[in-house]
Amino acid sequence: MSVAHPRAGVVSARGALAIAVCAAVLALALSGAGAVGVIGVGGAVVLGWGVGALDPSRTRRLATGSVAVAVGTTGLVAATGWLVTTAGRAGHAVVLAATAAVALAALAGLSDGATDRLTRVASESGFVAIVATALVVAWFLLVGTGFAPELVVWSFEGATAAPVSAAVWLQVLGVAAGIAVDRASRALDSLVPGRAAPESGLAASFRLPLDDLPRWYAVTLVVGTLFGSAAVVRDAVASALAARPLVGRAVDAVLLSGVVHGALGVVLALSLCVAAAPSVHRAVVFWTGPSPGNTVAHGAGGLVVASLAIGGGALASLARVFGLSAAAGIPSAVAVAVPGLVAALCALLAVLAFVHGINRVTDLFVRRGHGFAVGAGFLLVGTALLADALPTAAVVLAAAAALAVWDLGVHAVGFEQDLGGVRPSTRTELAHATAAGAVLVGAVVVALLVGYFAVPIRVPDDRATVALALVMVSVVAFAVASRE
Repeated sequence: MSVAHPRAGVVSARGALAIAVCAAVLALALSGAGAVGVIGVGGAVVLGWGVGALDPSRTRRLATGSVAVAVGTTGLVAATGWLVTTAGRAGHAVVLAATAAVALAALAGLSDGATDRLTRVASESGFVAIVATALVVAWFLLVGTGFAPELVVWSFEGATAAPVSAAVWLQVLGVAAGIAVDRASRALDSLVPGRAAPESGLAASFRLPLDDLPRWYAVTLVVGTLFGSAAVVRDAVASALAARPLVGRAVDAVLLSGVVHGALGVVLALSLCVAAAPSVHRAVVFWTGPSPGNTVAHGAGGLVVASLAIGGGALASLARVFGLSAAAGIPSAVAVAVPGLVAALCALLAVLAFVHGINRVTDLFVRRGHGFAVGAGFLLVGTALLADALPTAAVVLAAAAALAVWDLGVHAVGFEQDLGGVRPSTRTELAHATAAGAVLVGAVVVALLVGYFAVPIRVPDDRATVALALVMVSVVAFAVASRE
């Protein structure tokens, strides 16, 4: 089982993280990663801090950690994907993985508890992202395609095409609105029993329980709906209204204009939304379970991602409404929101698999240093993959930094195992770090002297590879000697 966050050796752990970050930024900057590499390194650090902040006993800190996990994951995975697809160098991804491993080990630890908390965050945030994706897709299918608006326009045009059918549909809307208001009132009473506001006489009379609707009246409405638009009925009513112009104007203003139908339609829609509130409440209660605050805090990262994705889709819709999409190349709302949500969900799953993989590797193979050893190994491998694009000095420094990360990590974990959370003096940790740094500086100087002067190389680009090979031999020898 992996150790928890090294509280006893916190100075050594943070020192290892600082060295790993500096080495990663140096390697990425010199190999052409630029600002994208810095974003990836920052995302790795934010991810490690977020996992370390996942404290179930402190809801606010748990929510902050969940948001940090989502933000750090997005930055790390986005930068990694961008560098791999554009630069085509696997070394960039390996260096960023090294930074993430060291950040997790230094700021959170690779214990089973931390992994379980990260799994819970990924689960809850992923569920929020899936629900948000489904809602965005449903909104696009109903509204974005124009189906729902066209259906409403077609319905009102059909309902107000003839006086008889308009009168019948006006009554149908009135009955439906009355039933919906009754259901909405019951829904509010179920949500806040005994605290509903007193109804006025008009509101009480507008409510219509379904059992109070006369059967003969319902049959009459059905018959009127079926035969109200027939040619015989339509022509007869048109002739009668033509003979009475004043009545015809009143009918046109009340029935054929659709104003009253639209008002009743709005009342019906709002009442149905209120009536659906208990179902939404039951769904939320089912999701949050017995501890709503804890569940929402775990899913805070997903809520933030969903808000940003939906907000970006809304801004894209506004840009298209004002005609800015053609000039700026802005895609549609669903093309902004859905890929963002899916990418965030995939990033969470990728980071979760990465953390579980590191935890498994440390349990099976790494006996000393744990996540620090894995991060140091990744840093060394990443530097080797980028050696042809780096100066010799940068390769040697990165290799020495990998060894420093491993050495400080071993001592940080050792302090925690030996002292059990009792922090040693800062002077003790600084003395060890200073001694290790002096040895590594000497090794770097020797490696550079050998690479530039002792080994006659005519092709300058080969110096980095030879120097890296010499440093690797030194690393192995130093590691064996330190274990002895």
